[in-house]
Amino acid sequence: MQSQYASVQLADGANVNAMATIGSIRGGAQNIQTQIGNLEQDSFSGDSSLNSEVSVLNKINAAGVLTLRTLQDSNKLLASLLEQQTILAKQQREATTNTINADIARQASLAGNMAQVSGSLTNSLQTFRMP
Repeated sequence: MQSQYASVQLADGANVNAMATIGSIRGGAQNIQTQIGNLEQDSFSGDSSLNSEVSVLNKINAAGVLTLRTLQDSNKLLASLLEQQTILAKQQREATTNTINADIARQASLAGNMAQVSGSLTNSLQTFRMP
């Protein structure tokens, strides 16, 4: 029982960490998206103050923007996978907890049930008469 409860406590801790990670990724997503958009606008701007290097540097910036967008998408996918794992961990935790609670209830009622069965059996044997 102690081992099962320890597993439940570990699962609880993992779930809290997973939810914090999801929140952190999602909390910063909009800011990162804005920064990527600004970088992209600056890379393709015709303004000479923003674009004083040759067109090759624009292409390098554009490639960097595409890389950042890919990384952002990867983070979104990882967050989604983490959510799924958190849900699965929650379901597994509930199943484990239900099993533990059922075992506790069975053990608690076992003594009373055994006393009732043995008491009825003793009474039946003492009052039994052959016809």
